[in-house]
Amino acid sequence: MSSFAGYRFRDRLVYGKETVHQPRHKMEKCQTGKSRIATGQIDLPESLPSYTTRLVEESRHPYPSRRQVANPEDVAILLKDYFKERDREEFILLILNTSNVLVGMSVISVGGLASSIVEPRQVFKVAVLANASAVILAHNHPSGNPEPSREDIRITRQLVEAGKLMGIPVHDHLILAGETFTSLAERGLLG
Repeated sequence: MSSFAGYRFRDRLVYGKETVHQPRHKMEKCQTGKSRIATGQIDLPESLPSYTTRLVEESRHPYPSRRQVANPEDVAILLKDYFKERDREEFILLILNTSNVLVGMSVISVGGLASSIVEPRQVFKVAVLANASAVILAHNHPSGNPEPSREDIRITRQLVEAGKLMGIPVHDHLILAGETFTSLAERGLLG
């Protein structure tokens, strides 16, 4: 090879007027059985794992017959019993079908006394797998204060935007504290 740099055109190097043909990637076997690009810098597996993702029902929670969710009170009735014995903050996703009938729920995260971590990818992974037409978000405040924090409003708006991108609208975010609750939709805080 010449000592000066060449220009790469598809599968050949051009040096001045001379063309030298080279394969794009020269593959060699290494002792581990993996393929190695001739530079020795990148290991490629000889096979790729195949994954499947399934939605698995873990349990059931008492809820009146499949009826349409018409207002935040309908959701609060279900969740008051669920959150009654919880001493830590939990973030819940409620899954709705095209008729606004509640068809499932999922615990997205369990935190400490004052917060829980919520990632949009986790929320919408469940929503997509469950074929949700829309979702309602909910979490509890073990402190007994149903007022939303700045962080509650921020994550709600972030999830509303993510839902718009995914085509899965967020209808509401409820904060439950004992026998009381706050609807961020009723307060106009969804964004």
